[in-house]
Amino acid sequence: MELRRAGYRLLRGRGVGVELRAALILAVDADPRLAERGTADATRITRDATRTASHRVPQPPLRVTGTEHAELVTLAARAAAALGAETSQQLTGWLTSSRPGG
Repeated sequence: MELRRAGYRLLRGRGVGVELRAALILAVDADPRLAERGTADATRITRDATRTASHRVPQPPLRVTGTEHAELVTLAARAAAALGAETSQQLTGWLTSSRPGG
């Protein structure tokens, strides 16, 4: 568990796509504390990305390849139960609207 936690911390600041991927993987981890951390981070990233334009902070850009995007969609589906219905729907909508070439 400590090794996974340390690896997860090292991925912070590597871009929204990398952070979201790591958070979604962790959200379904067998360790409840790690899963809670991943769920919280995936929720934060999703809310930051889908908040209304009235907020002054710019939305994080999702710069990923087509393959990375497909993996994020798969991971989001796998983590849907952990994220809850509202966050899962927001995340799916964001991923749909930010697909490469879309």
